[in-house]
Amino acid sequence: MHIVNAAVKDDIHSMEYPLFSLAKRADTEVREYRDARSGKSLKIIPSAYGMPTIFDKDLLIYAMSQLAAAMNQGQPVSRTIVFQTSDFLNATKPDKDGGKNYTLIIGSLRRLRGTTLETNIETGGKLETEGFGYIDDYKIVQPTSRGKGALAVQMSLSPWLYRALMNFEILTLPKGYFALGQPIERRLYELARKHAGSTGVIWKISMQRLLEKTGSKQSPNEFAKQVRAIIKSDSLPDYRVFLDKAKKPYNVVFITRNNKALTEELEKKNLFDWYEELSKSNPRD
Repeated sequence: MHIVNAAVKDDIHSMEYPLFSLAKRADTEVREYRDARSGKSLKIIPSAYGMPTIFDKDLLIYAMSQLAAAMNQGQPVSRTIVFQTSDFLNATKPDKDGGKNYTLIIGSLRRLRGTTLETNIETGGKLETEGFGYIDDYKIVQPTSRGKGALAVQMSLSPWLYRALMNFEILTLPKGYFALGQPIERRLYELARKHAGSTGVIWKISMQRLLEKTGSKQSPNEFAKQVRAIIKSDSLPDYRVFLDKAKKPYNVVFITRNNKALTEELEKKNLFDWYEELSKSNPRD
């Protein structure tokens, strides 16, 4: 299956909760996350290959995007999708050398299949009571000439993830999401899209709470330094990021790049002075 220019879709649950590693090396640490506010919890038990990274997630995003586009066209769909690796790479890594990615995709499949999730996060109103993987299985339909990579892949989404798709528990991402090269950039964008995208044009969160929601293993100081670097580089699509220094501890603020929507919000809530001060205290490159 491959539908050209399919809208990019991501499930709201993996956008909200830290289901993917931000590390660049194999992350085999068992992780537990509990959200005291919502009562949601998850336990991630990696295999020897490590926890799936936020870049491995591109495979799930691609599959969900293709299935959602097929549904919109009235085509029959199932949890299992067969696709050419070249189509996946063209959709998610158009500006990168795709040669080695035909081999790297197998590592992504291993991490997605080998890692076990235990969670009380429901999808489609149903709770999984047993451990499950991000995908149920995969098959290399067509290997590369030397047998070390994959030209075509068959992959089955887990029922947990498929239910989210079937119940439209998904949001649209810009294609610029795939151009974000730092794991933390991708994670911050996901959170902003999930929160600011659904509740308004401005989303505030404390630095400590943001650290927890990203799933980053950095120290608070290291994390704050990285957030400041992203604020300065102004790299996220759709949103600009600011530090609100009016009170301590500082809040991190995500604000839409849609000037019309922002102006209406600032006028409605009488926030023009606040926004002007915010802009002055957050220099950009």
